[in-house]
Amino acid sequence: MTFLDQYKEQYINRNIQFAVIDLEGHILESDQTFIALKEGDLIYDVHPFFMSFTAILDATEESITYNCVHIEVQDKEFITDLKIIKKENHVLLVIYDLTEHYIDYQNIAQARNESIINSELVVLKNVELEERERFKNAFIQNFSHELRNPLTSIISITNLLEGTQLNNEQQQMVEFLKQSNSNLRLLLDDILSISMIASGRLQLRNKVFSLYDLLELIRFTFKSKTYQKSLRFVMDYDQRIPEYIEGDRLRLFQILTNLLDNALKFTKKGTIALNVKLNQKRANKTSLRFEVADTGIGFPPDKANSIFESFTQLELDEKKEGVGLGLSIVKGLVELMGSDIKVESIAGKGTTFYFDITFLYALNLASKPIEKTKAKTTDVSALKGHRKYKVLLVEDDERTQTVLFKALMETSLFYIDLVNDGAFVFETVMNNSFDIILMDVDLPNVSGDQITKLIREFPFKNIKNIPIIGITGNVFKESIDGYLEVGMNAVVPKPFDFNELLETIIKLLKK
Repeated sequence: MTFLDQYKEQYINRNIQFAVIDLEGHILESDQTFIALKEGDLIYDVHPFFMSFTAILDATEESITYNCVHIEVQDKEFITDLKIIKKENHVLLVIYDLTEHYIDYQNIAQARNESIINSELVVLKNVELEERERFKNAFIQNFSHELRNPLTSIISITNLLEGTQLNNEQQQMVEFLKQSNSNLRLLLDDILSISMIASGRLQLRNKVFSLYDLLELIRFTFKSKTYQKSLRFVMDYDQRIPEYIEGDRLRLFQILTNLLDNALKFTKKGTIALNVKLNQKRANKTSLRFEVADTGIGFPPDKANSIFESFTQLELDEKKEGVGLGLSIVKGLVELMGSDIKVESIAGKGTTFYFDITFLYALNLASKPIEKTKAKTTDVSALKGHRKYKVLLVEDDERTQTVLFKALMETSLFYIDLVNDGAFVFETVMNNSFDIILMDVDLPNVSGDQITKLIREFPFKNIKNIPIIGITGNVFKESIDGYLEVGMNAVVPKPFDFNELLETIIKLLKK
């Protein structure tokens, strides 16, 4: 026997068994490769599959092949292919043991199916997450929009109350109201910021500003806040940092005040500190480290990640105010600026938050500082002594109507017409003469931006040149840009301070 014959016998013959069976089903001969077939026994008794042996004999084909036949013999299962070849006076049965092949095939098929199922599950999960994100953002936007009308009324009524004759107790209540209004307004802005960060709609607005002025504003604000809680506020900044840098001043202010407010909330005694350090200067770039530290209650190390999640508050010994948005906003804004917020804390001893941000700074500003803008006050006298101006107030919310009507009338500058349905605005403008229009965007029947577009396209009576101020609770930047594109001269987001609105009105009437 050659080597090849030996290998064939070793690797091929061990998986193939031959058996000769007479036409009545008796086993005449078998090589007993892997299934014991006793000569003289009936093939029917080996396995139930062979009960169809007689029917096989009646078939017209000379040979028949059956694939993937499971045969269990002597407590051992084989997965086989069977080939039955009919001869003149007997049958040749060829049994191929393909157990390993079929098991491997099944495993591969199962793995493939599981992979397909897992891929589908990932797709479904992503779709579900996207739907949840869309729902969340839509809910936040609608929630924010619906709250802005009543909040506008509350703020305006509070301001009107403040201007009346009040005793000391009533004045104190008004101050409490103003603080609550301010907190609620900040909460709405925080919720909106979370939504815009999550949806990628928040964009940085980088401009040159005085970092020193920003820090001094923070120093003034938090010295007062910490004094009220008998705490000490300390601020220290490296004298080598450039005074004028290019970045988003509003978002940097939002980050630092959120961190300081958080420190204030969780500190009963001791110190709250803001430190600004210079990491490096190179060309016209400077890397600065901002650090907010407190001597408050701190938290365990395993809570370091969870504190940055939206609407999450740590389980502490006593209930704290807030809804857990500040640190989530901080994390989102710092990441938007290309950095990471880090935290170190020891339970019972205090917490330190810090992050590094790289800013541009203009070298020529070192000797030529930019002009500092002064806080503007509403100059009502600029319009007094001339004439009264006719205002069309387009507003469907009765509370907003009342406070705006009263506030405008008290200036003695305006005659006011009121329309509360978008369908009647154009007709009113056609039949009357107005100096300015205050246009709520969200009106019944026809929206304020659609009406504005019609007015701007009207060719007669110089109607298209009437100044229009949009008033809206939809404060997304792309929405406001859209209102300006259709022809509004300015947009005042709700809730607004009446003085801000009045200043906008005066600015447009003076043109």
